[in-house]
Amino acid sequence: MADVGPLTYSTRAAARILAVSPDRIRYWVKQRLIQPAANQGRRFRFAFHDLIMMRMARELIPKRRRLQPLRQCVKKLGGSDNKSRSITSLKLECRDGVILVREGEVVFEADSGQLCLQFGQPRKPAKVEERFGPARVRERFEEAKRIAEDDPFRALRLYNELLGQEPRNFELHLRMATLLENEGDLAGALRHLLGAAVLMPTNAEVHQRLGLLYRKRGDKDNALSSFLRAIDCDPASVAAHRNLAELYEELGQKREAMRHLSTLHRLSRDGSP
Repeated sequence: MADVGPLTYSTRAAARILAVSPDRIRYWVKQRLIQPAANQGRRFRFAFHDLIMMRMARELIPKRRRLQPLRQCVKKLGGSDNKSRSITSLKLECRDGVILVREGEVVFEADSGQLCLQFGQPRKPAKVEERFGPARVRERFEEAKRIAEDDPFRALRLYNELLGQEPRNFELHLRMATLLENEGDLAGALRHLLGAAVLMPTNAEVHQRLGLLYRKRGDKDNALSSFLRAIDCDPASVAAHRNLAELYEELGQKREAMRHLSTLHRLSRDGSP
C-alpha cells in the first residue's frame, strides 16, 4: 500500500471537497478506478493522491461512462503508487471523448499511445512568455502560498503549472514537498525534496527535512544518512544533532547518541541556532 500518512478523508468529506456525490465516489471505487487507502465494508478512507485521482476523473469524465480509457491511462503511466512518477505530475485533457497526455510539446493518446500532430496550429511564443513572465510567475507563486492551507488542490495545480515552466526552481520544490506532506502524500513529498537536494546539494535544511521524512516513513537508514549529510553541510545544526541523538538511541548505538547529545548541549550553550 502507498504511504497515506496520518491524514485521510471519508467518502463524505471527499465528496464535499470535490463537489460530487458520495455515490459517484463509491461508483469509482466499485469500478476500481480508485483504490481507497483503507476500507471497512463500504466505509472508505482516501489519501490525498486518491482525491487527486478523483478530481481528474471528475474533470475528464463528467458522466459515469468512459471510465476504461482513464483507467488504462493511469495504468500505462504508472498509477498513483508509482515511485518514479507522481500522479500529480500528469497533464491530461479530454478532447472529443479521447484522453490525451501532454508532455512538453508532445501530445499523445493515453489509450493507444498515438501521437497527435497539430497541423495548422503554430506556436505563439509571445503569448506563452507573456503568461509566464517573471511578474506572472511570482503572482501565481504568491497565490499558491496564500491558498495552500484552505485549497490544497488549487495550490497543487498552480505549483505544478509553475514547475512546468521552472523545473529547477528550488523554492517551488520545497513548497510542493510541504504541501504534499501536509496532505499525507509522503512519496510525492519525498520526490520533491530529492529534487531540491539535487538543485542545492549543500543545503542543510533540505537534508534535515529529508531525514525527518524518511524517519516518518520508517526508513531509518536513509534518515540517518540524511541527518549526517545535514551535519556535513552545517556542523552547527542543532536540529540535526538532536535528531541524530534520538535516532542513534532508537538504533541502540548509545555511544553515538551521547556524542551528538554532547555536541547538542555545547551548541545550545553557545547560542547556536
